[in-house]
Amino acid sequence: SAGFQEAVVSTQSTGVTRNGFTKLYETVKSAGFQEAVTSTFKLCKPFNMTQFDHLVGWVRNSMLMMAMVDYPYPAEFFGDLPAWPVTAACNIMLDEMDESGDEMKALAAAAGLFYNGTSGTKKCFDIYEDFIECADITGCGTGPAAVAWDWQCCTEFQLATPSNNVTDMFPPLQWDPKIVGKYCSEKYGVTPDPVRASLNYWSADFSAASNIIFSNGRLDPWHAGGVLTDVNPTVKAIMINDGAHHLDLRGSHPEDPKSVIIARKQEVALIKQWLAEGRAKKNRFDF
Repeated sequence: SAGFQEAVVSTQSTGVTRNGFTKLYETVKSAGFQEAVTSTFKLCKPFNMTQFDHLVGWVRNSMLMMAMVDYPYPAEFFGDLPAWPVTAACNIMLDEMDESGDEMKALAAAAGLFYNGTSGTKKCFDIYEDFIECADITGCGTGPAAVAWDWQCCTEFQLATPSNNVTDMFPPLQWDPKIVGKYCSEKYGVTPDPVRASLNYWSADFSAASNIIFSNGRLDPWHAGGVLTDVNPTVKAIMINDGAHHLDLRGSHPEDPKSVIIARKQEVALIKQWLAEGRAKKNRFDF
């Protein structure tokens, strides 16, 4: 996401992240890797290779989720996180590099921020409790809401986006409609419908719509799938440069960046305008 890329570029931790994953892949090929991985990632249960893919997903998920909720103030939307958690995670990486020079330890420490929060009450991590694999490669969270989102990804949406370690900082991970379809079929007995979302939500053609605001936070990874430019005079796109996931829909906060304050004012003005036009139109037909 833009937020993570900006933070990691400014703190030189893009390379630490990539190298941390590389060292993890190299470590599991060496003697004694079980103890090394278990201690580095502070796992509650001894590590073995059956857990490897899940551990990589656990780390990857932490980075993606912090990018999504990269709010300018402490929040508990997906955990007890500090203000600007992406920058906080990058600083944790750099502090660990200063202390140990070990990229894998730095990666583990940054991931721990998401799952342990600022309170730091966990003494170890159960990666299967913290992270549940699902049809959404970025993770579905935990609890009933996670099951609901997993079902949606297996029926309504197609979210088969792999990582490649070229345009992103994560290890190459294949994730395509065939893989997702197999997962969904085995778990729910369904497969994603490739046209359902397009039929239900007009695909990319909103030209006949009216009175819609598409707001997107530039720091939110989800904005890549958003409507980013005005479609017509009454279907408006608002980009919030310093905004993460639906920051404009959260309550106002003293630490709100200027971009979200401006966006909210634009949204209120548009809604008031459309309501006034609707009332005027109604009054013309009242006898």
